[in-house]
Amino acid sequence: MKKLLLLCCLCVAAFFLYANKSTEDYEAEIEIPLLHSQNAILLDESGQSVYEKNADAIIYPASLTKIMTAIVAIEESDDLQKHTMIEASTIATFTAQNASMAGFKAGDFVTVEDLLYGAIIPSGADATATLANVIAGSEKDFVSLMNDKAHELGMNDTHFVNVSGLHDDAHVSSVRDISKLFRYAIENPIFYKILTTRSYITAVPGELTMSSTLFTKMAGVEGAILGGKTGYTPEAGLCLASLLEKNGKYYLFVTTNATGNVRSEPFHVEDALSVHAAL
Repeated sequence: MKKLLLLCCLCVAAFFLYANKSTEDYEAEIEIPLLHSQNAILLDESGQSVYEKNADAIIYPASLTKIMTAIVAIEESDDLQKHTMIEASTIATFTAQNASMAGFKAGDFVTVEDLLYGAIIPSGADATATLANVIAGSEKDFVSLMNDKAHELGMNDTHFVNVSGLHDDAHVSSVRDISKLFRYAIENPIFYKILTTRSYITAVPGELTMSSTLFTKMAGVEGAILGGKTGYTPEAGLCLASLLEKNGKYYLFVTTNATGNVRSEPFHVEDALSVHAAL
């Protein structure tokens, strides 16, 4: 199973390293539909941008932040089965801020792996905060690792203030920067597996089933989007970093500032499906 997963990830990575068409070729072939999102970038298999909409504008990344949180946690962890406890203060802090939660309870003993799934699948702030503490000792020190990685990846428009993506005027990025991060992250087999998982059951007492915030918004749609990370704050709008597949070819599509909210129609997902149909 692990060999198969590694092979899948290597195939995706190889696609994104192989250039075969120019931007002009794609512009002639792809008619991008009108998007709900105000910011967008589409990368082809080589990592070349084939469509952009306000790609360099400064945006609030919301829970797309958790892509960085997860990949840094993976790279900094030497044991994904290491156990830690969910603190009552963590639950109280993020419940008070109405943040999205994975569903852990105070006192739960969980693994780093559980927390990684909790960060990406249901987009839990309880998971990201606990990851920061167990890996770096504090959110502040973990955020420093995130900003170091952003610098390493050439994310020049990006500055992280927290690990969850809750709004802060200084917590900023651009969809071009997020596409650099996302492309880097999916080449990691552990991250890729988590990103493309529809649901996950932890081993905490009583077991906790987590469902993907992306796939639950795609009822009846199969195959178009292989995986992705959603996000939302009122300031960021609906956001999505998605991995698309069409006719054996792979694309990365990152959008922010779509109209709507978490209770409205999933306009960010509609944008991704519309672009997939146009490919």
